[in-house]
Amino acid sequence: MAELIIRSERLAFRLLEVARREQRSVEEMLEQWLEEHEPGAAQSPTPGSSEALLASALAADIASAGEVDTSARSREILETEYADYLKRRLDER
Repeated sequence: MAELIIRSERLAFRLLEVARREQRSVEEMLEQWLEEHEPGAAQSPTPGSSEALLASALAADIASAGEVDTSARSREILETEYADYLKRRLDER
């Protein structure tokens, strides 16, 4: 957690008033302002999220950026990947 100290009372009250009027938190307003003023800055995903997992898989070149319909591939997965898994388990015994 980080803390931001605003020393100007006038600025703090202005931020709070705008946040109240827009029914958002000051943090949300500041984040939006930064995104608008730094369009090239990429926001990193939250560690442990599905976005972070996808980013790691793409970086390792083991995933595609497009959506994958697992249900359409279920038969193929059962016939190949699951069979390999079972063989590996039997070999370990």
